[in-house]
Amino acid sequence: MSSNPSQRRVAFAELVRASEPLVLPGAYDALSARLVERAGFRATYLGSFAAAASAFGAPDVGLITLTEMAEASRRIVEATELPVLADGENGFYEPANIWRTVQAFESAGVVGIHIEDNLGGKHTSQPAGLMSTDRMNNRIRAALDARTDPNFMIIARSDAAWVYGDVDETVSRLRSYVAAGADMVFVPALSAAELRRVRSRIEAPVMVTADLFDAPDGDRPGSTLAEYADAGADVLTLWYSLIGAAARSVTATLDALKAGSEIADLGDLILDQRTFESFMDYAEYEGRAARYQ
Repeated sequence: MSSNPSQRRVAFAELVRASEPLVLPGAYDALSARLVERAGFRATYLGSFAAAASAFGAPDVGLITLTEMAEASRRIVEATELPVLADGENGFYEPANIWRTVQAFESAGVVGIHIEDNLGGKHTSQPAGLMSTDRMNNRIRAALDARTDPNFMIIARSDAAWVYGDVDETVSRLRSYVAAGADMVFVPALSAAELRRVRSRIEAPVMVTADLFDAPDGDRPGSTLAEYADAGADVLTLWYSLIGAAARSVTATLDALKAGSEIADLGDLILDQRTFESFMDYAEYEGRAARYQ
């Protein structure tokens, strides 16, 4: 089913360079990736948050390993024709061994990875801080040296806006990472207004988290997709929306059943079986089975 990984990487690079920003819904497994493709999106993404939650019911606090992340990515690549971008955490290794990270994700067929300067503790009340720019730059250089396909993207992520709330520090780090050779930079927790103010100082494509629920009341993103596009973002990553939507629907169904609802009363919550099956190539199987009867 899968197209050539090199072709997907070339296609992804073209999407990043397009005049309209690339909206990148975050899949959490092979089926959700197929739904992204069915909806007409041009690429998808697997983050460690969704991978840890869907595979292990675990929080995103550095528990998922390189092997687990690469294999989860491979399953999504094999399930769709879409370019798949993956979360490379902080590289999993120091520079001398980061070749193994790049090798694992290249082998999985993804179009690239992002590597972050966060030392750990994400999604907790006690973030551990950031590695030095020199240490991060060495990881970027080592990752670039390790790739065998020049179209495999090495994306540098800085969490300075998230951990320190410091926009100037964020820009300084991103500029350093671009100078080290990063193909693109990734900056979570930067609002569209802040991005607009500093975008001209970042001489590389910029990816943002467009569904980070950072508004004061915490129940919606602080900036809209249109605002990020107007501010100059090249890629709008929706890392949480799909797994959040799935959890909400399943929770509502279970709560209704526990409260005594009949299955027939849950029509708005449950997709009909035939439609569900159509997402998984039953017709292709039927045709193949008929040839060998």
